[in-house]
Amino acid sequence: MGRPPILPPASEMFRDLAKGKYKDKAAIAKAYGVSKSAVTKALSPYEEEKIDYRGLMPWDFHTATDAYNPRPARMLRLHLKARLQNHNLSQKEADEHLVWIASLADRTLAYSEEKRWHYVPRTPDHNGLVAVLPEGVELPVETITLYERNETS
Repeated sequence: MGRPPILPPASEMFRDLAKGKYKDKAAIAKAYGVSKSAVTKALSPYEEEKIDYRGLMPWDFHTATDAYNPRPARMLRLHLKARLQNHNLSQKEADEHLVWIASLADRTLAYSEEKRWHYVPRTPDHNGLVAVLPEGVELPVETITLYERNETS
């Protein structure tokens, strides 16, 4: 019988990062009394190209692969990559991103456990964002800014 895990599930840690409960992995490590490397190891299977996408995606996913596999999730990750500093897009990625942003003129990406990734008609309540963010979740302004629909990004 092994030792029980000290850290919460990766999805909970990513959600806490997205909500701003923790500033970074070091803060999570301090809160749970473990090393930063333990947190990094726990989260590393879910990270891609050194961007903590799950840390920027505040949804409770039905399955962990919902953050990665479907085309809408891939386009959302591409949008986040385009919005973050120090990450350059290839020409192909930039073209795909512009086409996707243009496709959001009258629709918005949404996620629910029942429907998973899907598009809904764009309304003024969406505040010009590329995705409907979960209700009742307090997010830092910096995270919300990443979801802005900006055709020049």
